[in-house]
Amino acid sequence: MLLLGEKGDIIYIGEGLVRGFFLTLVLLLVYAVATSFVNANTVVDSIYKVVITALGVMYGTVYAVKKIKRKGWLTGLIVALLYMLVIYVISVVNGRQFTISAYGILRIVLAIFVGILSGMLGINM
Repeated sequence: MLLLGEKGDIIYIGEGLVRGFFLTLVLLLVYAVATSFVNANTVVDSIYKVVITALGVMYGTVYAVKKIKRKGWLTGLIVALLYMLVIYVISVVNGRQFTISAYGILRIVLAIFVGILSGMLGINM
């Protein structure tokens, strides 16, 4: 049983994820270049990571919802969960331990919240 109804919906969610990760990659490259010229502290790093996560989820969700044209909150929830799952899998593959701190839980909750809101916004755009 498909949650969203049609097989094409899964493809649109996948395309939204890829677009969200591409935006994330571009923003991370911009941040890397900027921090090579200016020293940034850990607070700025944390805030930038949260902003990048939110923007990546938002862009991926709005893209998927614009293609699917229904059930925006559910599409946003799915995109956000898959986005965060892939982020944590990539982190584990790169050598970080698979532990979720309070900061990690906050990022997940924020991503879900942004995904659901972006889904509802994307339906009405």
